Amino acid sequence: MLRPEPGRSIRAVRWCAAVATGLIASCLVFGPSLGAMGLIGAQAAHTGREAPMRNRITALLSVGLATLAMECIGALVSPYRWLMPPLFCLLTLVVVWTWHALLVGPPGPINTLFAAAFSAYMTANGYALTTLLRVTGFSWLTASLASVLILTTDLLAPEREAVDEADEAVSAYRDRPDDCAARHANRMRSRAVFAVNNAWHVLRTGRRRMTGRTAARRDVEERLMGIHLNLIDVLRSESFPTSSLDIGENFRRVPLGRPPVRYLLATALDRGSRPWLVAGRAALAVFLGSTMMIASPVGHAYWAILSSLIVLHMGASRADLTIRAAHRVIGTGAGVFCYFGIIALQPAPWVRVGIIVVMIYALEVIVTRNYALAVVFITVFSLMMTPVASRADITALMRDRFVETLIGVTAATLMIWLVGRSAPVLLVRSQYRRTLRRIEQVLADLADGRLLTRASREDRRTMVFELGRASQVLSSQRPDDPEALARWQSVQEEVNLFGFDVMASCWRRLPGGDPAAAQARRELSRLLDSLPRISPRTIETQAFTTQVRTIHRHYMSENSKRTRAGG
Repeated sequence: MLRPEPGRSIRAVRWCAAVATGLIASCLVFGPSLGAMGLIGAQAAHTGREAPMRNRITALLSVGLATLAMECIGALVSPYRWLMPPLFCLLTLVVVWTWHALLVGPPGPINTLFAAAFSAYMTANGYALTTLLRVTGFSWLTASLASVLILTTDLLAPEREAVDEADEAVSAYRDRPDDCAARHANRMRSRAVFAVNNAWHVLRTGRRRMTGRTAARRDVEERLMGIHLNLIDVLRSESFPTSSLDIGENFRRVPLGRPPVRYLLATALDRGSRPWLVAGRAALAVFLGSTMMIASPVGHAYWAILSSLIVLHMGASRADLTIRAAHRVIGTGAGVFCYFGIIALQPAPWVRVGIIVVMIYALEVIVTRNYALAVVFITVFSLMMTPVASRADITALMRDRFVETLIGVTAATLMIWLVGRSAPVLLVRSQYRRTLRRIEQVLADLADGRLLTRASREDRRTMVFELGRASQVLSSQRPDDPEALARWQSVQEEVNLFGFDVMASCWRRLPGGDPAAAQARRELSRLLDSLPRISPRTIETQAFTTQVRTIHRHYMSENSKRTRAGG
């Protein structure tokens, strides 16, 4: 498909304006030939491009400084070619793992890692590290300032977009037809809860605590409160239709946003976590690809590293990653010929800069629709940022890049099919065990009547986060092992129902603790303790689902009795 997603063309203008500003400013200061290498720094402006101001500034600073550090590392290792594979393998493992552990999201860590490989290549070809740092640093600062200035034209745009998504999801669930299938209704409810939670995350992280709010920000927050109360009322009427809604303390009790960084890092360290899977594949592919390139007549590895990373750095199912690898080869081949055609026309230096900007925009518009075509654009602007002196250099460059692409993609494809073959079941089992443990903790808070402490609010926030992550993990891993994971769909539905009912319990006016919650917590704890050690082998999901359902229904039954008895 060549038609971009609705609205993406307009958003791409905003995304690319900051990058183009950094690139053009770099070319004005250092000249078009040298300044084009500033694209490495300018592309840091893509990080946090949909985040609110405070998060965006943090992301720009973190990624920009990391990019400069990577260039230093690449230059230092450049004279020692055989140190590159293990070093770049380690860098990839750390950077990709951290990126996914912290849920940074698109566009991914590829540009940060590519900076090290590009620096090693350029310093080996006579460029001074200080030159690379000046060009990269200047373009990064300029692009970052442009990104911040663009956001100031509509300071609350990320917050409003998140609230709009929450409003749409809640309205769809509330207004669903009476004959809506139960499974579809469950998905709609999950989407509504997680959209509201994400909107609160965006709003809460967009400003510091205890700081003043503008009238516009108050309007956005009040709108989200109304959407949230609407959702709460719908869920409360489904779970506890005869209970009173505790609105007075509601927004102190409801989970808002993501868990803290320490929790995200701790769970990412678990055996078989998704960050380990994505980072492990990428790191081993980089090691294999760079080793093969250094042993080859070409002798340098930076494009092979890029080719491996661009396939693997964000993770997906094995089938999707394999298709992406094929698209990488096809797109690179076409991109190399397009580059040769452009260079044959001998465009002026500033025309080349303009072509780079157009290629970046075209990439952002089409990448979600046609990856092979997007790779054509990536190849063209990546080749055009590398200075060449003669037609012979261009021919050698084209040959080398295609060979490096084949080797990098081959390494990536091998890792796709050799690493993590048993990961789907391991990931899903680990995730659902963790999710039920979070439900168990909230039940403990309910049992003790401990609903207003900071720790209990964090427990509820973490529970909702894990409910959302469980759904994502199952849907992302199911294509890799459909037979084993099809049976987990019933587990997912029952765990979601249980979790949302426990969450709704926190919105009722009930004096003291909750004996039903105490009993449910004991039963759930015994069930989880009785399960076998988490491993890549699946368990009998039907019996497990039945046990969770029994605990859930007994909990709801006891709560209904207490409600009818007046507490």
